[in-house]
Amino acid sequence: MRTKIILFTLFFGTSLALSNLAVAQTPAAQTPATTQAPVTLTPDQKLEVRLAHVAKRLKLTDAQTDQLRTIWQQNAAKIEADRAAVEAAAPGTDARKDARKQLAADLKARDGQMKTVLTPEQLRKFKRMMIRTIERRERRLHREEQKLKQ
Repeated sequence: MRTKIILFTLFFGTSLALSNLAVAQTPAAQTPATTQAPVTLTPDQKLEVRLAHVAKRLKLTDAQTDQLRTIWQQNAAKIEADRAAVEAAAPGTDARKDARKQLAADLKARDGQMKTVLTPEQLRKFKRMMIRTIERRERRLHREEQKLKQ
């Protein structure tokens, strides 16, 4: 059960963290807010930024990059709908539990497709990237909680 929770958190956090990374790396988003409004990326733009980052870190071939793009595009709408269902359901309800299970199943299916594209070493690196992303997010949330307590 703990492994399932870790994997769910890992892959759920991946998309969230990398989409935040996509916004953070745009030049307009790095300029002061007083001079320019932040740029909001479309889902396709976020996917391309995320894909470029992963391709660079994992040293993907052009063919692997194209295959991952296809996999992510095919699953994007379904996963986004699952996330919306989780957010829409009231905390602690069976509807929310079912929505989380559906999200986990769809993420697992997407990750299974990714396993057919990535080499074992690339897959290990990808998992480490996701773990680091989750750890950074948890540290940031902890710092924010500490600031609120002050």
